[in-house]
Amino acid sequence: MAVETSSDQDRPSQSSLRNQSGDAPISKNGLLPGERIVSELKSTNDSGFQLSHSRVIFRGGADSNAVYASAQLKDVSSVNISRRPRARRSAAWGVVGLFAAIGVWQVTPNTTVGVAAALLVALISLVLMGDYWIRPAGVHFELHTTGGGIIGGEVDGKVATAMEFAREVENTRRKLVPNRVSSPYRNYASG
Repeated sequence: MAVETSSDQDRPSQSSLRNQSGDAPISKNGLLPGERIVSELKSTNDSGFQLSHSRVIFRGGADSNAVYASAQLKDVSSVNISRRPRARRSAAWGVVGLFAAIGVWQVTPNTTVGVAAALLVALISLVLMGDYWIRPAGVHFELHTTGGGIIGGEVDGKVATAMEFAREVENTRRKLVPNRVSSPYRNYASG
């Protein structure tokens, strides 16, 4: 069994060393040379998904756990779109706050202070309950990779826009030219 090895192939070329040292201009949008954006899906705040002809890029916003994530299209195994229900926590705290306002009003010995404190607590509770009814349900978009990684985030808008982006990801993945050889090493005859 013969194995082909070459130390020259593992070393970086001089052009890639120049690019790493800062001689070549780097794209402002973080794309690789020759890469172009096919589609975009805006997420909450300043984050979003970008689909290029070879990979999917996620840039997280201030409230996102992920700052940046990228996956090659050939590694994307599935797409998951789910609805995020409204945050019931704010409605629950609003109801608790209303009962607390009644308790504060009844327990306080001075009526003016008790009524003022009860009104303040009731106002905060109503704001929390209003937040529950006003805030729309969200859409969560996830890409699963063959290596087990997940790229996901909340997206603005409706399920229809997320579905359209998912179709574009799948269509672009379908248009990829398959690799001729699945492994980087060739098996040569030993004799």
